[in-house]
Amino acid sequence: MSWRDLITGIYESRPQQPGIAGKAEFYPGASAATIADAEAVLNAALPASLRSLLLESNGVMDMMAIDEGDWFESMWLFWKIEEVVEQNRQYRAASEEEKYERDFSSLVFFADAGADGIRFAFRVEDGVCAPWIVVWHPIMDELDELAPSLEAFLRGWLTSTISV
Repeated sequence: MSWRDLITGIYESRPQQPGIAGKAEFYPGASAATIADAEAVLNAALPASLRSLLLESNGVMDMMAIDEGDWFESMWLFWKIEEVVEQNRQYRAASEEEKYERDFSSLVFFADAGADGIRFAFRVEDGVCAPWIVVWHPIMDELDELAPSLEAFLRGWLTSTISV
């Protein structure tokens, strides 16, 4: 599967609000070695879906234009692998320092919702990320299942059939 084709197709087929245009910006893919290094740091094998997306595009940015103006960055759909490592390191360290009651070593965050510190993640089970996407709401420290796969998450998030 081509993640670029899938994501571009979702953007092209979704209804647009008058005066607002959206598209995805893709980056050069991460190397397999960089992903393997990240997995070692995270102590978790990434799901095949996220691995293949990162190999194709190391991060995907949601871009927006208003009234046919210049394109600007709206938010990350998926962080670059370096940001995945950094964000997870920060949350795991905060958990060890008891800033949070939750043990973040059982999650791998890969993106945020752009508001209220809400994060999207995969659960880690026996050192392997499960394919289900979960959402963490930090205000209430709640973790909810959101989508059964990365593809379902993308389709739902980009068409607003999934919301947080």
